Amino acid sequence: MGTNSSWLNPKLVVKNSLKHSKGVFAQIDIPKGERLAIFGGDIMKIDEIDDLPPDMQEYPMQIEERFVLGSRTNTEPEDTDFFNHSCEPNSGFRGQIFLVALRDIQKGEEITFDYAMVAAESQTSDIVFELECNCGASACRGIITENDWKKQDLQEKYHGYFSQYIQELIDKQ
Repeated sequence: MGTNSSWLNPKLVVKNSLKHSKGVFAQIDIPKGERLAIFGGDIMKIDEIDDLPPDMQEYPMQIEERFVLGSRTNTEPEDTDFFNHSCEPNSGFRGQIFLVALRDIQKGEEITFDYAMVAAESQTSDIVFELECNCGASACRGIITENDWKKQDLQEKYHGYFSQYIQELIDKQ
């Protein structure tokens, strides 16, 4: 096991999830705007994901077209690797590495964010991000892709909560 380079709010806990193998849950009520996590790790070229152990390849977070934030040394996920996707999330990003509550979160609620907030295609890598979604939200998109951030409805819905990199892509459109 490697080092823990990220921070998880002590009001949160990783435990088994009904929809996913594991998830991050609120142990007490959390108000809108509270910081939930700070993501850390090694800055790697996006194609270095292929060099990671197979079980660790899904965890790096894209921070620029050619770069991701992840761990070169961990052999097991960190607590912050267990935030699951939802098409109706209760958290979003401030800046590049801060996850905050989008709304008030109730005790026992799973903390989720929409992967559209952080995933974009890279012209410098053959890696393609596509995920079958089983979030169960009434607005579930079914398939989550690296191009979802381009959808106007999501840009409006998550305004101010995209990662810095994705927000820069939106601003260039």
